[in-house]
Amino acid sequence: MNTAAPGPQSSAASTVTAAIAVVAMLWWGQRFLVPLTAGLMLAALVAPVKARLARRLHSAVVATVVTLLLIMGVLGAGAMAFGNQFLRVAERVPEMISLLAQQLAQGEHHPDSALARTRDSLQELDRAADEWTSQGPVGPRARRAAAARAAAASRGSSIATSAALALRDRAVTGSAALLDLAGDLSIILFAAFFVLTGGTSLLERFLDLWSHLPDARDRAAVAAHESAREIRIYIGVLLVTNTLIGIAVWVAFSVAGLPDAAGWGATAGILHVVPYLGIALLMAMGAAEAYLAHGTVSASLGMAAYLIVLSTMIGTLGTAWLQGRASRVSPAAIFIGLMFWGALWGVWGLLLGPPLVVVLKVVAGQMPRGLRLARLMQA
Repeated sequence: MNTAAPGPQSSAASTVTAAIAVVAMLWWGQRFLVPLTAGLMLAALVAPVKARLARRLHSAVVATVVTLLLIMGVLGAGAMAFGNQFLRVAERVPEMISLLAQQLAQGEHHPDSALARTRDSLQELDRAADEWTSQGPVGPRARRAAAARAAAASRGSSIATSAALALRDRAVTGSAALLDLAGDLSIILFAAFFVLTGGTSLLERFLDLWSHLPDARDRAAVAAHESAREIRIYIGVLLVTNTLIGIAVWVAFSVAGLPDAAGWGATAGILHVVPYLGIALLMAMGAAEAYLAHGTVSASLGMAAYLIVLSTMIGTLGTAWLQGRASRVSPAAIFIGLMFWGALWGVWGLLLGPPLVVVLKVVAGQMPRGLRLARLMQA
């Protein structure tokens, strides 16, 4: 009697199990893997700059220190540009709330306004609820309704207190996030420093791990050099698209008559380094600035819509197209990889996701069993 061979099923089950184990390991070890990955990418990015400085300074260590100091200077300038705009908007939040309250108060005097109709509807609903709960003796339902109204009145009278507590909680959370970011950046810089000071000897020792396999060392060398090249291409594409976004925001804010248009352009280019999340923050800040400048909700919504369209056309479609053309990677693969790494590593995943997708395609192309995956990801 003929029986089906269990080999393919076992192989498929093993593949699925291994994939789940890898994803679990990536999620569980993100505190270690995220700074390490970012440090390796930073080292691959600035390696040409470090090599040129080493030839002039005749010292690899000094050249590495100077290169990383330049990177820290660029990061510091970007943080200052973003911080100034963020503080500018945050300091004017009370003014924005006051302006909004005045507009809402003016709208109440018009009986046909949406706000007045909504208020009248809510009052009618409250009266109907009172009549329904007041029928018969006072029972648990009526007492619960009275307690709910008292609680609502208490909440309404303590809006300022609640807002202050919410701001305090956000400040504490933000301070903890900044400390975590500072710790991650320190590890990233140290990892890049040791990789760069290791130089060619470190790369050679890494490639020697595959020296016992036929042609494996050559394929690993090609993958390493090609991955470094693709990372630099990705950063170049990101620099071009973010510069275009910064110029477009600068022009739009100048035409709209908003203050410090150049600073807003620089902030837009910096925030768009983090896909989606950065533009969401820029949209909120830009809409608030437009509302404070013109005092109308339509101006705020118009600025938000412009930033969304700009981000979609240049930041998403333009970046995916340029990245696909430069790295020969499918835009669909980049988008799917971005969603995967973002879900796995959060903000760091959104930042590191696209270059990781490109590196995966390069590595898969150098492996006999990964050729199908490389062809699937190819543009």
